[in-house]
Amino acid sequence: MKTIWNRIDSWLAANGQEILNNLQPGATDEAIKTAEKFLQIQFPDDVKSSFRIHNGQFEKRYSLMPGWQFLSLEKVIGEWETWKELLEAGDFNDEDGNDCGCASDGLIRTELWWNPKWIPIASDLGGDSICLDLEPALTGQVGQIIVMCHDDGYRDVIADSLRQWLEQFATDLETGKYKFEKTKFNLRKIQI
Repeated sequence: MKTIWNRIDSWLAANGQEILNNLQPGATDEAIKTAEKFLQIQFPDDVKSSFRIHNGQFEKRYSLMPGWQFLSLEKVIGEWETWKELLEAGDFNDEDGNDCGCASDGLIRTELWWNPKWIPIASDLGGDSICLDLEPALTGQVGQIIVMCHDDGYRDVIADSLRQWLEQFATDLETGKYKFEKTKFNLRKIQI
């Protein structure tokens, strides 16, 4: 993970210093263990390693990825708590009290609208999350990265792991697929 983050940080230093300045320093092992205990999960090694390098962002002003704020452990817990409260209150149930469910390509469990083993790692600050999936379908992979939209029941896998997701992002930065702009989302993906 250190090599991947060095690639991202180097690109940001040359092309988007404001975004780089908005990334927090790494979390301590104690903070990671505290988050794991609260969430009742164990992060995969690549996720722990990533949090040790950058513990999310300081604020929402400069997104790491277009439209997505990279969450600190504190914000991971806050987002997760919000989803868990909605689940426990029955907000995802239909009129008969049944969970409305969702759909996917078969890699993600679909019996719940939101699963407590989906750990938010990025947020659009409008109700949508990129999550670490720690309870995938039988054909899925523990630690896969999924998109979870608050108003759309389709769930999509975007990477097999955080490592793969960040490595692709680093490659996209280096190959010119992104350009930093001082706009609402700050980093814009260029269509090639």
